[in-house]
Amino acid sequence: MTTRPRTDLDTLLNDLTRAAFAVLAAWSLIGLYGTLGGYLEVNRPATFRFLFAVLILVFAHHFLIRVRERRLRRLPPDERYGFFGTAEDVATGAQQAEG
Repeated sequence: MTTRPRTDLDTLLNDLTRAAFAVLAAWSLIGLYGTLGGYLEVNRPATFRFLFAVLILVFAHHFLIRVRERRLRRLPPDERYGFFGTAEDVATGAQQAEG
């Protein structure tokens, strides 16, 4: 059974940001050319809806990262790095000798 690779949220948002920038640059160039020539027109509402959706996703991701950082700062270092509870699981020299 093959497992599908999981899409990382950071990679997805990075790709969406790059696509939005490319769309904005293309929209600007086409709009400038169309305005100067008088015969090309860009569908502005659709472009702005796409850019607004990307903006919402980027800010949501930024907010999520801030919340995670705040939660991690409140944890002690052992819990933060995944070592919580391992001190009780490790037997000392005296405990190993007892059996």
